[in-house]
Amino acid sequence: MSRDLPTELRNLRALFQSFDPVPPHLAESAYAAVGRRSPAGSAALELVGDSAESLARVRAPGPEPRVLTFAMPGRVLELDLVPTVEGWYRASGMVLNRAGQAPPEGDVVLRHPAGECVGPLDEHGAFQVVDVPRGPLSVVFRPVRSAPAIADWLVC
Repeated sequence: MSRDLPTELRNLRALFQSFDPVPPHLAESAYAAVGRRSPAGSAALELVGDSAESLARVRAPGPEPRVLTFAMPGRVLELDLVPTVEGWYRASGMVLNRAGQAPPEGDVVLRHPAGECVGPLDEHGAFQVVDVPRGPLSVVFRPVRSAPAIADWLVC
């Protein structure tokens, strides 16, 4: 335990660890996710919009999608996560270039503790991925002729 923490926080940590420890498989998944973070040479894919933080909700029948918007140099990635069955999502979205540029080529990868799901871009820059598990998620855009853009991990 770090000696930089105040005594009260160290005691509180010890109390939680003794009475309500983190299950080993969750701790291993968290450390594995941090280890798969960002390879050298990758660009940042910055989360600039999240419908989960919006105060306004659309009242429509069925499950409400979570809309995530990411920005990277010269492009925007829009991602909709729609709950399908308990604990699973269907992801769909689009990668947009600046006006006047050809649609992007490549794929969108959704990384999670158990692996990854890949959605290739179609001729318009759209993609779809089925069976995305609920939990920690990182989004990666892998263009054909340049370095990937990688987002920080979030929980869906």
